[in-house]
Order: sequence, then C-alpha cells, then structure tokens
Amino acid sequence: MRKNSFMSMLAAIALALSITTIAIGQEITGNIVGTVKDTAGAAVAGATVRITVPSQSDKLVRTVTTNNDGTFVAPNVPVNVYSISVEAANFKKSVTTDIKVDVGQRRSVDVTLEAGNIAEIVTVEADQVAVETSTPTASTTINGDQVRELSINNRNFVQLVTLAPGVSSNLSDQVYVGNFNPEGQANTINISVNGARSSQNTFTVDGADITDRGSNITIQAFPSVDSIGEFKVLRSLYPAESGRSGGGQVNVVTRSGTDQFHGSLFEFVRNEKFNANTYFNNQLKPFGVDSEGKARRSPFRYNNYGFTIGGPVYFFKFGERDPDESWFGKMPRTYFFFSEEQRKDRRYPTLTGSVPTQGMRNGVFSVPICISGTIAGTTRTCNQILPAGTPISSAITINPVAAQYLSGIFQNEPLPNSNVFTLVSPSSYRADFQQEVVKIDSAFTKDWSAYYRYQRDKIPTVEINSIFGNPCNVPEVCTGNVNSPGRAHTGQTTYVINPKMIFEARYTYTYGAILLDNTGLISRARTPVNVPLPFGEGDSRIPNVSISGLSAIQAMPDYDNFSDKNDISGSFTWIFGNHTTKYGASFSKYRKHENALGGVANGSFSGFNNTTSASATQGTVCISPTTNLPISCSGNQLAAQSFANFLMGNNVAFTQSKYDLTADFRQRNFEAYAQDEFRVGKGLTLYYGVRYSFFGAPWDKNGLLSNFVPDL
Repeated sequence: MRKNSFMSMLAAIALALSITTIAIGQEITGNIVGTVKDTAGAAVAGATVRITVPSQSDKLVRTVTTNNDGTFVAPNVPVNVYSISVEAANFKKSVTTDIKVDVGQRRSVDVTLEAGNIAEIVTVEADQVAVETSTPTASTTINGDQVRELSINNRNFVQLVTLAPGVSSNLSDQVYVGNFNPEGQANTINISVNGARSSQNTFTVDGADITDRGSNITIQAFPSVDSIGEFKVLRSLYPAESGRSGGGQVNVVTRSGTDQFHGSLFEFVRNEKFNANTYFNNQLKPFGVDSEGKARRSPFRYNNYGFTIGGPVYFFKFGERDPDESWFGKMPRTYFFFSEEQRKDRRYPTLTGSVPTQGMRNGVFSVPICISGTIAGTTRTCNQILPAGTPISSAITINPVAAQYLSGIFQNEPLPNSNVFTLVSPSSYRADFQQEVVKIDSAFTKDWSAYYRYQRDKIPTVEINSIFGNPCNVPEVCTGNVNSPGRAHTGQTTYVINPKMIFEARYTYTYGAILLDNTGLISRARTPVNVPLPFGEGDSRIPNVSISGLSAIQAMPDYDNFSDKNDISGSFTWIFGNHTTKYGASFSKYRKHENALGGVANGSFSGFNNTTSASATQGTVCISPTTNLPISCSGNQLAAQSFANFLMGNNVAFTQSKYDLTADFRQRNFEAYAQDEFRVGKGLTLYYGVRYSFFGAPWDKNGLLSNFVPDL
C-alpha cells in the first residue's frame, strides 16, 4: 500500500512538472486545519466538517471528513470569515463561528464534540486573531481595518509594509501615489526585507504580479487603500509555492461583496494651514510675508476622496419572472465589489536657477566684454573690447540661432530676483489620480467557483522641472505632461474534484507605463528654432544649450516607457493520509519597452568661447572692469562673458545621437514546484518541497541588445 501511494505521488509530481501553467501559491488563499475529539480527548473519525461563509448566504465552501486521527484539512480557501459545523453520529452538532482566515494563513480550528442528539447544537465563537504555531514561515499580516484606519499621510499601503519586523525603509516622499513626487524624484519602493535588496521584492494583488520587472523597485498599479481586504508580508522560510524573487513577498487581497449591500464614503485632506513652514521658505520668503512679517507657507491643497460599494448582484429575469415579481432578481452566490478613488494635489514647490539679466537679454552688459582673444600659457590677450553698457549689436551681428533662443526662451524666462543671476520662483505643480477597482465573485456550484478583478488607474501630472535628473530649474522651460496609467486583469477558477483533490487555474495581465509629453519652452511646438542638425530633428525638443554660470536649457525627451506581463496559472492539491501535497508549474511572458536610454537625440550645444583659431589654448578671455586688461574668467563675469560668446555664436562643442536608443525587451519564464505538509505526529509537522525556476535570457526585438558570452 505504501509503495503504491509513493508511486502515485511521484506520478503526480511528474504530471505537475510537465504542465505549462504558472504556480498558484497561497497569494490569495489560506488553509483550515483542525482536529475533532470527544470530551475524553479521543479522536472522532468520519465526522463531517462543513465550511460556510455566513456573510454570503451561508455559501458552502468545502465539505471534508476527518481521518482516523480525527484531523481534517481544507486547503486553498479564500480569505474570509467562516463558520464551521461538525456532525458525527451520537454527538451533538458543533458550530464554530467567526473563524477569520488570513492570506497565506494555516488556521487551526480544534473542535470538541459532546455526546448527545445530533439535533442539538453547541455554538462556539472563535477568536478572530489566531497565533500561527504550525508553520515555519516568518510573516506579518495587516488586515483591512488596519489598512484603512491606521494614520498614513500618503494613503499608500506600502508605508504599512515597513511595520513588519525585519523591514527597513528608505522610501521617498510618496505623498502622491504615482511615479514621481512633487520634487521630481522617482517614487521607488526602496524597502529591504531581512537585508535583501530593494529590487528583490515581489508585490502581488489577488495573485497578479504588479512589480515593474524593468527596475524591480516600482509598482505598475497601486490598489486603493479602501479596496484592500488585507495583505501579508512573507519575510523568510516561505514554502516552495512562493517564488519569483528572493526578498520579501507582499501579497495583497482585495475586498469582496457580501449578502448585504455595504458601502463607504471618504475624504482625506491636507492643507498648508496644517503645516509648519520649511527652513528655506523662512529664509528665502518666495511667497512673501504675512501681516506679522513672517514668511508665508507654500500653498498645499491635497484632496483624496472616493467611495466603495459591495453586495449581491442583481440581473434581469429572463423567462423566470412571475407577473407580480420584479424585473430584477438576485443572482445565486454572486457578489460584486467596486471602489472609486480620486486625488487632487496642488502645490507650489520653489525652483532656484540662474538666468540672464534684462540687460544681457538686450545685448547690453554691465562689465566690459572681450569680442575675441587668445590664450598662450598664462598670457591672455583681447583683440577687441566692448565697453560696459555698449550694445553688443554695435560690434558684431548676433548669431541667427542664438537670436532664436534669445527671443523664444531667454526673453520668456522670469528675471533674476536674488543676487545677480539667481531666480527663486514658486512653480505650479498639478497631480491628479483616478482609479476604479471592480471585483466579481461567483460560485457556479458547491464545487466550482470563480472570480474576476479589474483595476484601472490614470495618473496625469504636470511636471514643472522635467523628470529623471534632467532639470532646468526655471519655470516653463522644461515643463512636461506625464501620465502613468496602470491596468490589471485577474481571473481565477477553483474546482473541488473531491474533498481531497482541488484544482485552481488563473490568468493575469498587468500593464504600467510612464508617458511624457514635453510642453515647455524647450519643445519645438512652442519654440520652433531652425538650426541645421547632422541627424535632423531627433525628437520634439530643440537642442540643449549649456552656458557657464546659467541654468541649462534641457529636458527629458518625450518618454514612452511601458511594461506588461501575461501569466497563466494552475495548481493541484492532493490530500492523502497525513500528507497535504501541492504541485504547480509556471509560464509567463514579459515585455519592457523604453526609449531615451542613451545619447542626446535632439543635440546639445555647450562650450562657448571667444578665443580665435590662432590661439594656442582654446577658452574664454575676460576683461577686468578696473584695469580694462585681459584676465581669466570666474564668478558672475564668467556667466556674462559666456552669454556674450553664445550671442556671437562661438560654439565649440556640439553632440547629437543618430538614434533615440529604444529597447523592446521580451522574456519567457518557466517555474515548477512540488511541496508536502506531512503531519508526523500530534506536535510535529514536516514541511518540505522543491522549486525549479528558469528565467529566460531577455532579448531585444529591435536587435540592439548585446550579451557577453564567455565561451566565444
């Protein structure tokens, strides 16, 4: 008998390793285990255990029977609050209520039956909070009430992940859920679990992997706080069914509808009236002072509002309606949940840059200007000096390209308001957020159930200082419209073949993007500079300009960065004897598309000198305002002379990339696992398993990716 069971198990493992589906782990479900005994402590074999959901019309989820040791196992039950009834001949019926099963939990429920008539019922209310002592996995569960009620200033569930032991945080100011905060910094998920790298974590929502596999430190679609039922942080010693990465596993489960309609309305407000002023606002006073002479605080208007509703699904009665009945009827065992959330974020961060004075824009300088000169060692000479206060147009003809930049950009920049060239200016930052989450749960029969969840969000923002480290620090120069849409589809079905065999299948699709459209003065649409370029107009921007001592004219190019994942999932659970085994395999398709990976497609002008071709050393010669003799350049005079060199068109460095380097990565992954939970004895349970992972080498559809092959 033992040999046959062992061979059967090997056959099942081989079958599981051959299928091409993704492993469904306990990312959205839990297990209920227990023992049924009589009042004398003897095991009750053959007792019938029924598990129902009271909030969904006592929907029957599972029926199992105790074995010779009086134990029972109900694996892969959805996160919910259950009622368990136990019946056996010559014993009173026992009903245990309020049994809360969390995501990934192995909930133990031990039942004691009293001798008597089966028609008599003994009801016991279980503690909703149970200590897990039967699994080695180190984890932390944050339930839905905690997610919604704990005070978090940014309404982002990732903040709560840092409450788990062993989790260290280096999160940026994620007051706004999106890819960038108001300071232009990327909202990366920099958390470390048990010392692992931030890029080694995996985030799932209802089993759908929402981790951006391009960087591995951003999330494609943030679920609304009010749509979360609970989430669990797995830190270490998780079972073989949990894979994808070696760091933390954060499994989020969204809420479901119940037999009664329930809903909520909420609004979360932040305002500068609740804030203290910043150090730099107190020093620079960019918003002026109030009646008491104190620096005004930066305006901050943040409104986060929305609603949720869930309940049974009603639909038309086709051919089943009596004349006096309603046209609508409740669909059996079918429930919905819907969440809508919106955010409006308006604030005015301060930009500090360097811009030319009005006189410089008119071609009139407050210091003498060297039109042309030479440098030989430490000796500097100037062939022609333009006296201070004299229009430069009287000595030279302004370069036509420089004239276009002058009229299109520099004349439209605000004037300096601090020191000689410094501009301290409040700018208008605007961020919106809209998200819908809809989930449908249905049980077609007592053995066959399914659910579908769809999440859509869009995050349009107005970025005032470009993104990804390409700032111009001057209002309206490098402004861009950014949208970060996200999509997630998840569908799963569960079929209970018999109480000892359960099959699950799931399909997920997730999508996330960062899309940038330049709308500032650097865009050709606003400043149509006509300049011949070696590779033509590389993108929607005019060429960058870098002038010593002044803020650069630059911006991130129009950006098309998106990724998507397709996962097909399946698992098979088989219970025999004291073993609860589980098998699965994996196949996923991944795509990552991103442009602007290198070079300067729009071109870049830098290095504006005034030395002639005869000069031994190329550089810039300045004139001393006191002696009227040639000197080396520094400080404010360097900025003035460099701007004059720019107007003369004395450019010595230009770069342009022929292509906007764009990657279109594709990857195929395969994983498989087999694991066993073996109850050796009353106080000993043995867990063991094996997982195989094959992460295929990524390839670029455009043929631009190169790999190092040591064998060649």
